[in-house]
Formats: sequence, structure tokens, C-alpha cells
Amino acid sequence: MKKQQNHYTFMFFPEGKGNPFTLRIHRYTLYLTVTSVVIIILGLFLLLYKTGETALRLQLVHNLKQENARLRENNRNLAISSQKIASIDSMTAYLHRLAGVANIRIGDTPPDAYRSAGVAVAAASQPALAGAARVNGRGGHGVSDAASTYASSVPNIMPVNGWITKHFARGSGRVGAGADSHNGIDIAAAHGTPIRATAMGVVEDIRNDRYLGLTVEIRHDHGFVTRYSHCSQVLVSLYDRVNRGQTIALVGNTGRSTAPHLHYEVLKNGRYVDPMEFIGVDQP
Repeated sequence: MKKQQNHYTFMFFPEGKGNPFTLRIHRYTLYLTVTSVVIIILGLFLLLYKTGETALRLQLVHNLKQENARLRENNRNLAISSQKIASIDSMTAYLHRLAGVANIRIGDTPPDAYRSAGVAVAAASQPALAGAARVNGRGGHGVSDAASTYASSVPNIMPVNGWITKHFARGSGRVGAGADSHNGIDIAAAHGTPIRATAMGVVEDIRNDRYLGLTVEIRHDHGFVTRYSHCSQVLVSLYDRVNRGQTIALVGNTGRSTAPHLHYEVLKNGRYVDPMEFIGVDQP
């Protein structure tokens, strides 16, 4: 190769047979060709680099999608676990109320305060009964009969074997009193536990209430009415005459209730009264 002014001349000598030949290229054409080749090579390297970077990013996006799917599954599992824990906490609190807070076992001897209150009610009723007997001219037998009738009408036994979880909260005492009062007592018991009539009377109503669930109402003499709510099954019919201690229904969880229990109410002359005031009064 030799330089002639602004051109480069390349001479080629083929091996073996053949005549030599020359190639004359302008130097700017050569520079441009070399520069183009270098640019193309650099472009190829840059393209390879970008392709690899893009592939890495795509792989990273794929990994992130998989991680997000795993996290969503973990969140669902955590939500399910939280619900189960909340249910366990609710049941634990309920069992604590059964074992500790409401420590009155149905069927045990009533506390002295309840028994003394019941005795006071019975004592207060005796003058009126005696006066009514004297007016009717029945003498001693009239007093005895009236007292016996009153005693058979007083709801003086526990309606179910279980534990008291909520006591009577005295409000206005009227039917339809506000939410600040609790018009009866709640007695926790196993599903299907027999519910007994607490006094002799007549089944006046059987209904399925939105809040109290399946409810039985019994009317007794001397202005007494008893109600038994959240039942799972009723074993008596409307207008049946029932005796004290007769099984009338089974404990359930109907209506607005979080666990099987009996909501038990007593009304006297249309006003809610504490059922515990009558437990043990003139017990036959």
C-alpha cells in the first residue's frame, strides 16, 4: 500500500495463478468506512447491553408479580386466621362469663338476697289474700286456698339448668322499655337442654321474633306472664295448660344470639320484674 496525494492504493497479489490488481480509495472514503464500522460495532454492543438489561427487567417484573401473588395469598390466609382468632376470643370470653362472671349455677340454693326478697314478696301478699278470704266469708280454708292458688301461679323455679350470664337490669319496667334495660335474665346452656315452665299456666303465644327468636309465652294467674326465648324447638301447643316443671321447649340459638342460651322474662301486671325475686317463694 502506498499513499498518493489524497488517495490510498491497495495492491493485491493472489496466490498461485492470477494477476495482481490494485484498489484505489479516497482517504475520506476510507475514514468514513472505518468510522461506520466502529459505530456499527459499538451499536451492536449497545443493543446487546440494552437487550440484556430489558431481559433482566422483565425477569424482575415477573418475580415481582409472583411475589405480589404470594403476598395476596398470605393476606387472605391472615384474614381467615384473624376471623378464627376473633371467633376463639369471643368463645373464650363467653366461657369466662360462664365460669367466672356469672357464677350462679342453676339448681343451686338461691343467694340470700334473692331468697329474702322472694320471702318479702310472699309476706306482702299474705294480708291481701287473707282480706279477700274474709270478705268472701271463707274463713281459714279461704286463706289457705287463696295462698295455694297464688303459690301455684308464682314462677318460682329455674327454667333451665345452666349458668346466668346476664342479669336483669331494671329500667322503666314497662313493655317496650329502652335499650338501657335488660328485661330478663340470660341462662347459658347446651343446645337442646330442656326448658321447664316455672309455674302453672296456659300457653298464650308461640312466635318467632326477629330478635328473641322462637319464643313461648305462658300466662299465669295473679297477673304473672313468663317468656322463654331463643328456643330451638317448642314442645307445647297454643292454649295448652302446663304445670310447673313441665318441659315446654329446648334451648337454642335462634334470633339475635351469639351462643345457645335461654332469655327468660317475668312480667307482673304488665311490668317487667327480676325473675330472681321469685325463686324459692312458697316452693312447693
